[in-house]
Amino acid sequence: MSDWQPERESYSTEFGERDASTQSNKRSIEGPDGLVISVHGPEGRTRRRPVLITLDGRRVSERFPLESPRCVLGRDMSADVKVADGEVSREHCIITWDNFADHDAEPKCRLQDMGSTNHTYLNKKKISGVVALHDGDIIRIGRTSLGFFIKDDRVLKLDQMLMTMALHDALTGVYKREYFFSELHREFERSRRHHRPLTLAMLDLDHFKEVNDTYGHINGDTVLREFADLVRMSLREGDICGRYGGEEFAVIFPETELLGAADAVDRIRANVAQHVIRLEDGRTLSITVSGGVAPLDPAHQDKMDLLNDADRALYRAKKNGRNRLEFLRRSEEDGTKPVQQIPEDLNEQSADEDTEAPV
Repeated sequence: MSDWQPERESYSTEFGERDASTQSNKRSIEGPDGLVISVHGPEGRTRRRPVLITLDGRRVSERFPLESPRCVLGRDMSADVKVADGEVSREHCIITWDNFADHDAEPKCRLQDMGSTNHTYLNKKKISGVVALHDGDIIRIGRTSLGFFIKDDRVLKLDQMLMTMALHDALTGVYKREYFFSELHREFERSRRHHRPLTLAMLDLDHFKEVNDTYGHINGDTVLREFADLVRMSLREGDICGRYGGEEFAVIFPETELLGAADAVDRIRANVAQHVIRLEDGRTLSITVSGGVAPLDPAHQDKMDLLNDADRALYRAKKNGRNRLEFLRRSEEDGTKPVQQIPEDLNEQSADEDTEAPV
């Protein structure tokens, strides 16, 4: 952690704890489809609050409402707003909400660099000392741009709800196909431009039609939700999972070589095979999943080439017995010929495990 200290002489406000009486002023409003949204603030009002919105990168449109008088932005895990950007310092800059204790006042906020390596920019100008922030300002740290906005709590909650609905699959909670494709395009172009590794995986539940036919579509939805949860728990923060269609999912592994992604996918496969799903009617069932993995290759012209390689690897896993992992890498000789590369320890038991699939 750095030795940075704020320039206290620039601030006249003394911050205290949130007034206890504020906690009794909770309100609820009814949003779309009857959703009840809780808000805070004095009688008849909702609070105006600063919020940071990511304007680019893989976390584009993500909201970070300020919840305290100080908000540190940086790469460190202890930062209030964690920015996964190699050009961002661990503690890069700080936003101070001067009149945080006054729930009726329009927020007054200031920005200060914390001795970062690559500096902090406000509206394209490098800042020095403490500068005031205004609604609509753009903060840039490293390669990441964040918009600074002042929003009503009620509007902010509705805005966040609508953004979640727009980007995430309602059933499983992973990204929708459209947003996933935009992220795949972004990562493909970034990795190719900077000569960085990138790997894509396709996952497909085995015999899922039989699950629907035997247990019904409602229980089939339960299976999809629990599978998505297992996938999310197995991924790193920067990995990107989307629902490709039906029971087929896809995962982007940025900054990851082929074998690293293959290990992650095989952990998912093993976790799914061991997991017991309990249905509402008391019955239980188990499922298996097949995976296909492909790394970025110089021969790929666009993201669809990478996607097609991962899909062909998935088809091979299905053909070779299911409940297994296969991957595809283009040969270095002609740039087009698929070459199967399967580590012996990943699939040595897969064929036996799937002789009689659970479903």
